[in-house]
Amino acid sequence: MNNIDFAEFFRTLEKGGHPFAMYRFPGEDTVNVIIDSAPGLNILSDPDREKGFVFAPFASDTLPSVLISPSVVTAFPVSGLPEAEIPGNAPFDCGDDTGAREEYEKLVRTAVNEINEGGVKKIVASRTLRMDYRKADFAGMFAAIVRRYPEAMAYYFSHPQIGRWMGATPELLLLRRGGSLHTMSLAGTMPFSGGQKYSWDKKNVEEQAVVSLAIGEAFENNAVEHVKVTEPGNHCAGPVVHLCSHISGRETLATDFGKLLSDLAPTPALSGYPKKAAMAFLSRYEKHSRAFYGGYLGEVNMSGDRTAELYVNIRCMQIHDDHLTLYAGGGITGMSDPSSEWDETCRKIRAVGAIASHFISR
Repeated sequence: MNNIDFAEFFRTLEKGGHPFAMYRFPGEDTVNVIIDSAPGLNILSDPDREKGFVFAPFASDTLPSVLISPSVVTAFPVSGLPEAEIPGNAPFDCGDDTGAREEYEKLVRTAVNEINEGGVKKIVASRTLRMDYRKADFAGMFAAIVRRYPEAMAYYFSHPQIGRWMGATPELLLLRRGGSLHTMSLAGTMPFSGGQKYSWDKKNVEEQAVVSLAIGEAFENNAVEHVKVTEPGNHCAGPVVHLCSHISGRETLATDFGKLLSDLAPTPALSGYPKKAAMAFLSRYEKHSRAFYGGYLGEVNMSGDRTAELYVNIRCMQIHDDHLTLYAGGGITGMSDPSSEWDETCRKIRAVGAIASHFISR
């Protein structure tokens, strides 16, 4: 597939009006495409048996978990995507002058107060950034995201009843193969600075440890055995680096995969800990709907029975007819500094926002 073929292929999919997902798994050199030819909304009900591409919301009581059934499945090499030179230090406005900074820092202070009063250890506060456009080249945008972030799950999702989303997430929710389960505890954030050593402060170490604790509890509560957790290490994700532990285990006959998914998602890296208290805080104080930001996406049973490869939906944007909505958040603990937390969201939004700005005209 050459550049012209890809652009035409993308336009044909968009005009067709059928649900589809286009995605490249981390470290792979193939872009996968799943198209659902059936009309209407197909809702995931049994991830243990149903087959296709899942797109699940942050809060399961607000939106459905969508399944794109594989009526048509195809793939093409990443080398068939168009190339674009996008400066890594291109100017990008992350919303400082819109009053968004003051509003977000107020939310962080409220979260810190809630944590220091007890009952909740971590709250993940998020915000949005609106980018208006008159014209946009989404085919070129997707191609650039795939090429810029080879170690991310890069995707484009389109559904006539749900809308369009695009992103490049570095965070694995769950990999399921032959009874083996693997996930990651990804939290704590610093600016990426090349090959130098990173000195993680107590706030970031604590934030990541809470996520590892919660994932371990979810495994234990769902009869996952032989659980192993690696020591935290650095995980680079575009303009930022995170602390990451890899967590693995094995299913047993008593493991309910659907329940395990619901216990893991949204992860404490996107909601907080304990989850119930954190979600209650977000429901009270966050002014925007997260929709599918912080949910998860990926394949179920596409590589055989009882298989899955699912990722947390971060570093993403929602595509509207005349604007994009970009999402980012940060883990708040009792030691969080509001100004630093704002800066962290800017670095995260920039990951896809700077690329998006290259492919839109305002």
